[in-house]
Amino acid sequence: MTAKPRPHRHNAHAVRASDVLSRLMQKKGWSRGGEYREVFAAWSEVVPRSIDQRTRAVSFRNGRLIVVVESAPLMQELQCFRQDEFLSLLNTRLVARGQQVTVRQLEFKRS
Repeated sequence: MTAKPRPHRHNAHAVRASDVLSRLMQKKGWSRGGEYREVFAAWSEVVPRSIDQRTRAVSFRNGRLIVVVESAPLMQELQCFRQDEFLSLLNTRLVARGQQVTVRQLEFKRS
């Protein structure tokens, strides 16, 4: 007696577990090591609480920190008026923590 083959089931909404894990690791800052988590934490510490609640550091590569911003007016404020200030504060905080990493550029993107 031979076994009947099972019908192939396909879920159009299924997402591979490796993709979910990769996105989670990137979002949490775990994919690039401890120094990247330090950069994300430093961002939250150096910006005012009102800005921290409306932004999220999402990526850090080659000295560039990408921060997602919830509104266009806030993004404009950060790009035009606060970028140099926060860049300086970030690097000062990282040096104070003994980190060997330097943020050379801040990039703001809309969520």
